[in-house]
Amino acid sequence: MQDTRFDLSAFGLSEVARCGVHLREAVNGASSADAAAQVVAEFFHDSLVDGRGDRACPAVGVFLSRPQAAPAAQVAAGPRARQGRRLSLAGLSGAYAPWHGTEGSAALDLPVPSPEAARQAPLAYRLLDRLGAWATADPDGAVPPLSGVDVVHVSDSQEDAPDEALRAEGVRSLLAFGGTLSPGEWFAVVLFCRVALAADVVDLFSAVTSSARLALLSGGRPSPALEAEAVRTSLEDMENLVARRAAHLQSTVVRLNSVTADLRRSQRELEQRKRQLRDEATIVELLQQAGSALAAELDLDTLVQHAVDAATGLSGAAFGAFFYNVLGETGESYLLYVLSGVDRSVFDKFPMPRNTQVFEETFRGLGVMRSDDITADPRYGHNSPHHGMPEGHLPVRSYLAVPVTSRGTVLGGFFFGHPERGVFTERHERLVTGVAAQTAVALHNAQTYRQEREAAMELQRHLLPALPRVEGIASTSRYLPAARDRGAGGDWVDLIPLPDGEVALVVGDVMGKGVRAAAVMGQIRTACRAYARLGLAPSEVLEHLSVLVDDIAPGCIATCVYAVLDPAEDRLRAAVAGHLPPVLRDPQGRVRFLDERVGPPLGVGRRRYPQQEIPVPPGSRLLLYTDGLVERRGRPIDDGLRSLRELLAGPVGEIEADCDSWLDTLADGQHDDDIAMLYLHRPEDASQQVSAVVREYAPVSGAVPDARQLVSEALQEWNLQHLVNDMMLIADEMVANAVRHARTPLRVELRRAGERVVLEVTDSSTEEPRLIVSHPGEFGHRGIFLVNAIATRWGTRRIDGGKVVWAEVKAS
Repeated sequence: MQDTRFDLSAFGLSEVARCGVHLREAVNGASSADAAAQVVAEFFHDSLVDGRGDRACPAVGVFLSRPQAAPAAQVAAGPRARQGRRLSLAGLSGAYAPWHGTEGSAALDLPVPSPEAARQAPLAYRLLDRLGAWATADPDGAVPPLSGVDVVHVSDSQEDAPDEALRAEGVRSLLAFGGTLSPGEWFAVVLFCRVALAADVVDLFSAVTSSARLALLSGGRPSPALEAEAVRTSLEDMENLVARRAAHLQSTVVRLNSVTADLRRSQRELEQRKRQLRDEATIVELLQQAGSALAAELDLDTLVQHAVDAATGLSGAAFGAFFYNVLGETGESYLLYVLSGVDRSVFDKFPMPRNTQVFEETFRGLGVMRSDDITADPRYGHNSPHHGMPEGHLPVRSYLAVPVTSRGTVLGGFFFGHPERGVFTERHERLVTGVAAQTAVALHNAQTYRQEREAAMELQRHLLPALPRVEGIASTSRYLPAARDRGAGGDWVDLIPLPDGEVALVVGDVMGKGVRAAAVMGQIRTACRAYARLGLAPSEVLEHLSVLVDDIAPGCIATCVYAVLDPAEDRLRAAVAGHLPPVLRDPQGRVRFLDERVGPPLGVGRRRYPQQEIPVPPGSRLLLYTDGLVERRGRPIDDGLRSLRELLAGPVGEIEADCDSWLDTLADGQHDDDIAMLYLHRPEDASQQVSAVVREYAPVSGAVPDARQLVSEALQEWNLQHLVNDMMLIADEMVANAVRHARTPLRVELRRAGERVVLEVTDSSTEEPRLIVSHPGEFGHRGIFLVNAIATRWGTRRIDGGKVVWAEVKAS
């Protein structure tokens, strides 16, 4: 069975057509016009639903006009007097008490227009009036046609609001539609709706009006001509409705196409704007990061890398370079460089750039140079031997170079390249120029900081003498300033030979940084040496030092370990003043911290310091250190102490190599505080004594065969001929690398300690060897793999003015 329900909230053309068909089917067979009117009222009452499927119309009324018989006197008056009609409620479905008589019979059969009709049927009367039902007849007495659709919403005006009976039913609008039924007669349908009807839905009822007319006519047995005219009118109304809807749809499609085009254009503009804003945000972020990093950074190597990375990102270059001048210890200026966007190994085989016509403007600080195609520039390609880019150089068409100057002095220059033409714009130039200005200030600050740092470290170096050699004891020390701080601190170590073969061991740390901390440290160290030579016990030395610190630097705090080693008695007497405890490894490899009795720091007035005595037989190793070795930001100090214990409990060898290896593991260049270490080994027999040879060489290629000869002769003298070939290969690589990068004399030291042989090469360069895989056709970086394959272990350590590269092999 076909669904005869029609949703008023989604009423459309298909509903109009279906409604007309089912309406005519429902009325088919009605015996009279009144019977047809009742069927029509019931049809709309039962078939119209809301969006939830509930009945949409609590009441439906169908009105028909009735001719009113006139008295004889009025008939004699002429046609104009015979125009009376009665308002007849022919069909009613649903509950609406005012339209029923007291006994259930239809009471609305009133002459209209009349005050009585307006009073008894105010809603229907007003709606029919709005449809034109009371239009005045023409002079011939013809009744004007009634047609159209009208709606009254509850919210429109108070006078059209439904009475309390309909308000209780939730009526939100009243819809009236009707027209001429036959000449001189009309009909009207009034729907009381719980749905607020939209304008386009109301418009659709113009076609429903024609369907209702056909249904009502079928109950009155109309003439074929009248029925044909009604059918024709219904089709015309449907065609007009379809035409209106088609025009509306076409207009809507046009508007939608226009809106869609506008939306697409707006979307493209929005996407473009988003990209621009994203690019701007990236640039602002890069500028902010660069400014913050350059303003806060004082380490020169880190600073220049920050600068070139930021400038390369802002310029959009394929790669960038920053060449800068550095003063060596001798006051000589030399040129260094950093790269961004490519690995440094790409440029290792090329010489440093000279003052060619292309580079001259930048190196002399004459101004910015920007070219869309540098290969077409008349200044390009005039210098031998390359006459352009060297073979194997990255391709460069777009070129941008910006000098970095401060107070009229050229500190360096940014150079950027890209293989495509026309990449760099005026905006890129302005951005990089801004970074160059920030870099100049940062370089000036870094140079000032370096001078202050070097002054503090120079003072500290003079206050920290070289360790004396003590018979029967192998010793070494290390001092590393903080990797991320403003200068040397107050850390120190000392080894003091005493009468009767004893030796005093000292490690300490003065609170603070810079020259003041170094000066206080020097005074404490000098006093400590004096107290040591008086033969005072460790506890007494710390007591006197605490009083001294309180006197020379009120408010300053220092920590210290003072110990006396007696080789003859194999014992160590130690006292600790607020410092991390020494760590001892016995001949069996067992490790313990000497933390049984710890006193307060120095500088708190006269205090009694506890003293402990520990056996230290031959074969033992002892490490004294400051907290910078084991303490890290974000890492508990207990974790650092645990790692230190594990290192000392593991394989040990020649003490110099041990120190470097432990520093690499525990510090790795990321230490937040100064590090000072004093490391001792008591060999068990004479074979454990250290033998060493030392030579200095000029940084020229002739140093390589001379170093090979030194290694060969020393190993043969030590009866280690089986190591000659391996150690000469190691010497080849290490010395050749130092010659390549250094500008000052090299120091080569070969040491033997028991079953360990260590080769150290010291130079002035900060460039550290790395395990880098060479590309096919390149020959650099291969030697260090040879060292890595031959040596038991190897590494580097930074020192003032350069670095030490070392490699250790087993003698057996």
